[in-house]
Amino acid sequence: MRVLFLSLLLAIICVNAAPAAETYPSRPVRLIVPFPAGGIADLSGRLIAQGLQEKFKQPFVIENKPGGQGVIGFHDMMKAAPDGYTLMMGTVGSVVINIVMDPHPPFDPLHDLVPIANAAEYATALVVNNAMPVNSVQEFVDYARAHPGKLTFGSTGVGALDYTAAQLLMKEAGIKMLHVPFKGGPEALNSLMGGSIDSIVEVFPVVMGQIKGHSIKGLAVTSPYRQATLPDVPTFKEAGFPGVVLTGWLGLYGPPKMPEDIRQMLGKAVVDIVKQPAMAQRFRAIGFEPTGQDADAFAAYHAAEVVRWRKFTSEIGMHK
Repeated sequence: MRVLFLSLLLAIICVNAAPAAETYPSRPVRLIVPFPAGGIADLSGRLIAQGLQEKFKQPFVIENKPGGQGVIGFHDMMKAAPDGYTLMMGTVGSVVINIVMDPHPPFDPLHDLVPIANAAEYATALVVNNAMPVNSVQEFVDYARAHPGKLTFGSTGVGALDYTAAQLLMKEAGIKMLHVPFKGGPEALNSLMGGSIDSIVEVFPVVMGQIKGHSIKGLAVTSPYRQATLPDVPTFKEAGFPGVVLTGWLGLYGPPKMPEDIRQMLGKAVVDIVKQPAMAQRFRAIGFEPTGQDADAFAAYHAAEVVRWRKFTSEIGMHK
């Protein structure tokens, strides 16, 4: 009788230990976007949600949870069960840069969230108003050196990607500029076009249309490759400043202790989705370049980004 009981118990354990991915997802999945609706993170997050919904035949429901530079959305994810049914989109700014520069960070970027997949990335672009007497990065740097501390750059605040990109440019080029903060990228862009500020190193999706329309000058992009939508704008490496390399990225995350087989399955699914020609074209139309890193590749990349930006922000004294 005891042998029979143990055999039955073992059978029950084996059934319960069946891979979670075999039945996932069996109900709707929440996908938290910790930013307002309509922004670039929201638009790209919705593309991912649509692709996952089509692939798994279950709703992937976007929930916008803005505030705290992404922290409110993170806490909302952490309240949920780690079963793969609550996920979050994160950016390099929200889950890396803003965290490593905080002397009292709200979470540990290496242990408190789990990388699932890197969907897409976007560059920043050095743009100047049309009145600026420069047409290349070198001319811009020479002009800044000839007018030390007088050239202005706009950004959406300390820790934002545009601010970080400007700091990277100043460090690599050995120049100094005056910072003018704005509430958002469009506001900074309007001030640039109006001549109130000289430059911004803004995220590419925000300035792509204005560069195309020649209402501002695009001098270089911070990606290691030229942008497909504006192939005439060089990279900083091509312009003679190889150290100015920076891309924002949009990653899919889950909470610690989520099932590993679900993590791997979702990672592969996102890679398959963003590599589809039609989906890749939709990403490029809003200024993103599909990357498609799976769970293991993205985990390694995420860790390297934490190390890189922790070192950079410490070196230049960039903190909240």
